[in-house]
Amino acid sequence: MVKSSVPMTRTLIGLILVLALFAGGGTIGWYFVKDKIRSKQEYRLSADKVIVSPPPNWVPEQFVEDVLRSAGLNQTDFLLDKTLPQKLAEAFAAYPWIERVEQVVLRYPSGADVELVYRVPVALVEIPQRRVMPVDKNGIVLPPEYLAKADSDWKNKHWFVQGIQSMPLGSFGTPWGDPLVHMASQLAAALTDDPDNTADGVKLTRSIIATTENIPGGSRIVCRLQTAAGMEIHWGTFVPDDPKFESKKKRLWNLHEQFGSLDNVPAHFRPIDLSRE
Repeated sequence: MVKSSVPMTRTLIGLILVLALFAGGGTIGWYFVKDKIRSKQEYRLSADKVIVSPPPNWVPEQFVEDVLRSAGLNQTDFLLDKTLPQKLAEAFAAYPWIERVEQVVLRYPSGADVELVYRVPVALVEIPQRRVMPVDKNGIVLPPEYLAKADSDWKNKHWFVQGIQSMPLGSFGTPWGDPLVHMASQLAAALTDDPDNTADGVKLTRSIIATTENIPGGSRIVCRLQTAAGMEIHWGTFVPDDPKFESKKKRLWNLHEQFGSLDNVPAHFRPIDLSRE
């Protein structure tokens, strides 16, 4: 039995050597052809070969080209690069209008499919000199060019956040950095999610005013809603998944339906205080 195991061992060693030679030959072969592959235009990355999720109309038409250029990927990487999906994901994630990248799938040899979730403006933060800055539901600062692309009725489609004294801490695509802005934008998004938030294309209320008020042992952020005519509704503090949110919203809509407008609410119902709901 011992003698019969020697040929078997030699055979196994020989098989391993043959496989190693094939593997080495593949490596050597790739060494000689990789430059030729890289030189072929069909293997090189370009904006027309990258298919993305259909963007909303406020995202620039040439944004894919801008993303590739900013990341140094345009016409520089070939589609056999194993790190290309990660590079593309990082490049798109850095773009201000992209909330997140779901996945990147390469299509050999012609291109890549990129599944994206885009940011949606929900509020316009008023800043000094009568300017406004769009933000999304998380208080992420969005490019102001959006206002030029939006239709003429954009003032009736977004909440205005008033009373903010700060300026954004970073660049577009990053958080504003002010807790007041963040809470106001979250409240705006929560209210906008409901189609009953509009009446004949005009919001029930025009503005959200976020302020800080002192309480025993510290302070807290509270929000007020304000109509175009200046009538205010005390909302109170807003947090995501607030169990009191639905009851507050329902009372607001009921008042609107009962009197035709929140501005028509009789004096004995004012001030409208939803903070105790």
